[in-house]
Amino acid sequence: MNLPRPTGHQRKVIYLPEQGHQVVLGSAGTGKTVMSIYRAKHLSQPGVRWSGRTLLVTSAKALAGHLQDMARGAAGNLDVRTYGRFAWGYLHSRGLMRGQNIVKSRTRTSLVKQAIKAVSAHHPGHRLFEREVTWFGDELSWITGMGFQEESAYLKAERRIRARIPENSRPIIWEILEHYRELRAERGYDFDWDDIAITVREQLQDDDQERFYRHIVIDEGQDLSPEEIRSLADAVSPDGSVTFFGDYAQQIYGQAMSWKSCGLKVKRVEKFQDNYRNSTAIAKVALALSSGPFFGESEDLVEPVAPKAAGPKPTLVKCADEREEIEIARRIALRLSSEGTVAVIGRTWQETERVCQGLESQNIKQISYSWNAPPGVYRSTYYSAKGLEFNSVIIPFCGDALMPSEKALDSFGEEDAMAREAKLLYVAITRAKSDLVITYSGDRTRLLPSAPDLFAEVRP
Repeated sequence: MNLPRPTGHQRKVIYLPEQGHQVVLGSAGTGKTVMSIYRAKHLSQPGVRWSGRTLLVTSAKALAGHLQDMARGAAGNLDVRTYGRFAWGYLHSRGLMRGQNIVKSRTRTSLVKQAIKAVSAHHPGHRLFEREVTWFGDELSWITGMGFQEESAYLKAERRIRARIPENSRPIIWEILEHYRELRAERGYDFDWDDIAITVREQLQDDDQERFYRHIVIDEGQDLSPEEIRSLADAVSPDGSVTFFGDYAQQIYGQAMSWKSCGLKVKRVEKFQDNYRNSTAIAKVALALSSGPFFGESEDLVEPVAPKAAGPKPTLVKCADEREEIEIARRIALRLSSEGTVAVIGRTWQETERVCQGLESQNIKQISYSWNAPPGVYRSTYYSAKGLEFNSVIIPFCGDALMPSEKALDSFGEEDAMAREAKLLYVAITRAKSDLVITYSGDRTRLLPSAPDLFAEVRP
């Protein structure tokens, strides 16, 4: 496949030193994914100094498929994997994967719920147990994602977004984690997808064989946990390299984690601000959103520079109800899909299927989507859209009653929920190259920038 040609400073990133750690940060549309592919191809190219077997890794399955498609034609010693597939493969080589010993998400939630119930019996009346099971599951993921293996490390940990957990609650949460692991083991499971990186690191520390990979390139690194990134750094040869590409404005899996907490040691961070994807009008909306009150502050955020590409203002459609939203979205998707790629992006797959019912559309996870995909309608969740781009994007159900979702508010509290949902919305908005349509009924979500000149506001 013919990739977009790197320009200017992008070319320098491809040829960064082939040893040690490199960090490349950029806002949406700056070409990070393309740079990651060129970087991986370069490092795996036979005849290049310090070349060797290279892993290009990311978190999302859809993006991994996209990377695989774009990397076709590369040398045979370039592998493209999700982190989960890398971890499973390595532990399998160590003889630790037996049957179905990784607990699936639904079963994990059930086990966490049982652990909460058992532990709550020892702490009657404690307000911690008023929280939703989703919140507890997320907190356990944060603990294991940080690589904490001792309660004392968790108790001392500094927090950013979720700093309001009372100090007397943390020992109880740790008790829930331990009980969950006991229940998991009783049912024959050794890992879940959140804590498998801990075992990968432990095995790598005891593994005296030559490392399989000389170089690892990480795309959308902000969505991997610190422990996952540490394990990848441990997995390369001592004379190899780790290259981290990320955008902390799109950090929708982690909780304000920085690459610095992952043990990467760099002399200089390469930063990219020029937006090559979005039209000027779309980029202005994304910039207003990322500059708003919900993103918080982080030295890892890179403020984007609006591009000069022409395009219409994003359209904000106020509808009478959800039924009208669906009708409008279908009509617009049908019209725009005759000219280019159209993504209908929602919170869940069921939501996008509901909107696209009756349309000829494709699920982005079930196909090999590429940057030069044929015109048509594509369905995606916010998560699966990461790293992808479309000529047009339609985002339905952006009313205040649905965004942030009631589930997110109940699980995480208003501040945390708003931060998470703002970044989801940012991801969806920045997938659009030329046309962006947002629909809502009732009042529009508070997450959208309120400046009147950003949108063309219409009513059917």
